[in-house]
Amino acid sequence: MVNEQILREARRLADEVFRPHAQEADQGEVTGQVGQNVRMLADAGYFGLGISPEFGGMGADDATRREFTELMASACGVTGFTQQQLHAGGGFVGGAPSQELRREKLPLFAAGKELCGVAFSHLRRPGAPMVRAERVSGGFQISGTAPWVTGWTLLDSFILGATLPNGAHLFAYIPKAGNEAAMSGGPHIPLAVMNASDTVEVTMTNLFVPQDHVLSERPADALRRGDFCGITGHVFLPLGCARGSVHYLRQLAEKRGDDQFTRAADDFTCEIDACRHEALTWSGACADLPDYKEHALQARATAILLAVRAAHAAVAATGGSAHRLDSPPQRLLREAIFYTTIAQTSDVRSATLDLLTSPDCWQAP
Repeated sequence: MVNEQILREARRLADEVFRPHAQEADQGEVTGQVGQNVRMLADAGYFGLGISPEFGGMGADDATRREFTELMASACGVTGFTQQQLHAGGGFVGGAPSQELRREKLPLFAAGKELCGVAFSHLRRPGAPMVRAERVSGGFQISGTAPWVTGWTLLDSFILGATLPNGAHLFAYIPKAGNEAAMSGGPHIPLAVMNASDTVEVTMTNLFVPQDHVLSERPADALRRGDFCGITGHVFLPLGCARGSVHYLRQLAEKRGDDQFTRAADDFTCEIDACRHEALTWSGACADLPDYKEHALQARATAILLAVRAAHAAVAATGGSAHRLDSPPQRLLREAIFYTTIAQTSDVRSATLDLLTSPDCWQAP
């Protein structure tokens, strides 16, 4: 059950700050409105959402964390995405073999005093490894380029993934301070959406990682297994985006007195609730069931298309002014397209394309 007490301040920030300033955040810099929003979430303790109270965190359950993700995505996509990337490190460090590292870092993460990002999407790419690690005395030496690291200006550290000579994956905690000579962030990558997330390439040359900063060594199959079990875990960002479009449609209905906008919002709300229910029904806990993959991929693809359809409806309801960069439906449609490919695997891509070319993509009249 969702813990409303934990989410109370998040709802206030979403309604009073993030949504009203979402266009400014979308078109700004990471050090502007996005950075301010991230700081507010950090000060309110939300970077400790999934960290145990033993280390100063909130210890929120899965339902509360899912609702938080949807809430952030519904209010301001670039804030929700950047915050998600900058607090993801807590889960990895929470499982570190080094008790000293956990005791040192988790309270800092929970208090928002250290922001820890992620850099390992490249591990899923076919071909030669983009980031390689070799064992040396006292730890590992890493070289290569991580192509997508979000929030580079804001983050203090990140979780790096690298490929070992035997094909296994190494995950390590990397602080920026003290490693400036061995790594550098490239120029800001210009993006059509989430541009204010300050996403860059990070290049490492003979970066030394001490053994006590190593979080795990896993066979390559472990990442694929994690992707398989996590198919429906990524529906909450697009569902949040769809919720944002519904919120906008209701505002527009009230402003213009058009009942069709209200009916559209009601219909999308029913679809969002149904998709969420299906995703929760076919969570990773069901991964060993024979029908899991089919149902989980259907829920994931449905969430992706639902976000796009709801945002498209918001554009249609708005009219020509929706093409302005400062228009909410313009931003929501770009965010919905972004969620089409986030954490995409070949299975998710196939399911999305199958649904896009199926008559079931659109509701019957």
